[in-house]
Amino acid sequence: MIILNLVPIVRCASALLHSQSGNFGMLAALIMLPLIAAAGIAIDFASALNRKNAMQSAADAAALAGAAAGTGSEQTVAHGFLGAHLGSNNATNPKAPPDWTHQVTIERDTVAVVVREDYKTAVMHIFGYETLPISVYAKAVRKAGASACVLILDPSKSDALRISNSNSVINECGFQVNSLHSQRAFYMENQGKFSASHIAVAGQSKLSGTMISPQPKDGSPVVPDPLAGMAEPVARGAACTSKSLKTINSQGKTSLEPGVYCGGLTVNATDDLTLKPGIYTFRGGAFTLNTSAKVIGKDVQFYFEDAQSPLMLNGAAVLQVSAPTSGTHAGILMFQGRQAKDSSVQFRINTSAGSFYNGAIYLPYAVIDWNVSGSLNSESSFTALITKVLNLYVSGTTYFKKPTAAGETFAQKGLAGTGGVRLVE
Repeated sequence: MIILNLVPIVRCASALLHSQSGNFGMLAALIMLPLIAAAGIAIDFASALNRKNAMQSAADAAALAGAAAGTGSEQTVAHGFLGAHLGSNNATNPKAPPDWTHQVTIERDTVAVVVREDYKTAVMHIFGYETLPISVYAKAVRKAGASACVLILDPSKSDALRISNSNSVINECGFQVNSLHSQRAFYMENQGKFSASHIAVAGQSKLSGTMISPQPKDGSPVVPDPLAGMAEPVARGAACTSKSLKTINSQGKTSLEPGVYCGGLTVNATDDLTLKPGIYTFRGGAFTLNTSAKVIGKDVQFYFEDAQSPLMLNGAAVLQVSAPTSGTHAGILMFQGRQAKDSSVQFRINTSAGSFYNGAIYLPYAVIDWNVSGSLNSESSFTALITKVLNLYVSGTTYFKKPTAAGETFAQKGLAGTGGVRLVE
């Protein structure tokens, strides 16, 4: 950045203008012109540099968003991000079309964004230079590098990601926080072991406790939801398997069939509950576990269709559940329906030792309170989470995992090291 100390110039100019000896008055007038020109040029260049920095940040975000978008929508998505970040640069008429232009180039797995603008000068136009040309470039690649295991989507909330760790948190592919909150987008109290590949925060972080490594990278670009375009797994008009709240109070071992549970499902008491393969849809009611039972399910998916259908694990149940390994929604263990889009649905997850969630947990409109005791996900081959807000309280050991050889066969692209997007230029 260009920095100019104007104090000596002003003092010199003042002394010359007030001099009454010889031709110093005329000489002062002649000297003032280049001094004023130099000051004006410095101010214009500094302002132009600030504008270029803003354009570069916008180009970076647009390239990342375009790379994360579905094939064919890169242009539209990138332009939308540029418009949101840059808007109009007409100070007298903010509604006027912007002066910047852009070009998006797509080649195989890369998206490149060029933004150009003729920046209008405030002083230099007097000398015939009405504009300064500015150009920035950003390039992002998809299907390369590692994306975060945990993606927090809320754009502005304080403590969008809050971690209170008194034991151990191990995240193999990092945290991404999209909140732009200026003080506490990410808040952490750490008194135990903490390990993550990276922590990217769009806003600012606040840390408390023992040393945290790596340090969060504040001011990071926002990362779009990689599953935003994915269709819902069950049609909204699907017939109800049960038409009112279903309750399980049986003792001993029992099993459950997949289906559409209208009004919700509550499990109050059982020794072991086996979930048969398939999709468990909850409509107009919660899936509630008030038990310390072991719940086992392989090739299962939980679909929370609307804002009235959260997950409430109130007891100390041990959940050992794995996502489907084939089909359009392979690798998705939990999916929240688009009907909850304008809501902040409260989810409560209390887990006991031995629990694991094998697959991606996709709850983009949920506010999750997750309490961990004992080990969580140590036996999982892949665990990722996308949600709106996460409050994670750890008194045991928590793992979020990028795919192992076993997990790569069904992990969705763009999740936890399976593709993701990253800037390369």
